[in-house]
Amino acid sequence: METMNFGEEQNNSAPEAPKNRNKKLIWAGIIVAVLILSVIGWQYWQYTHSMYYRQMQGIKYLEKITKESDKWGGKTPEETLALFLDAVKKEDFDLASQYAIFDLRSEIKNTLAEYKNSEYWQAYLGWLNSTKKSLKKDYDFGPDSATYESFDNQGRRVIFVSLVKNKNGIWKINEF
Repeated sequence: METMNFGEEQNNSAPEAPKNRNKKLIWAGIIVAVLILSVIGWQYWQYTHSMYYRQMQGIKYLEKITKESDKWGGKTPEETLALFLDAVKKEDFDLASQYAIFDLRSEIKNTLAEYKNSEYWQAYLGWLNSTKKSLKKDYDFGPDSATYESFDNQGRRVIFVSLVKNKNGIWKINEF
């Protein structure tokens, strides 16, 4: 058996690396880090100049515009319909169209302008004033939707308006 002598110091440690070698390792690490950051920067530059990035920026811009314009409307479908009717009476078709979902706005403006220039304008305003909530079960699409309609003297439906509540809690016209 081998005996161990604790009194004597044994030097089994590895020799110290020369200072020059440490400097080379530090510089190598710095160069590798710079190369990695350069590659990341190049990739980011390519991404920000890609067609995909531009399309996504365009989509974000449209979403921002849509969200800003979604503030027009009421807290109830009746309030939105009253605001819409008030704008139509004032012949402010731009404002009236703001109470609709984004995709329907130009159609509403055009339709109202056509009616304004027709012989049916006064009748149309009367029909809008007499619009009432539909009682038909066919038009009940849940708690976040409502439908309104108006009938002429012969009992024919002349106006049908459907509204939905958007994610901000604002009621918007989605069918006109």
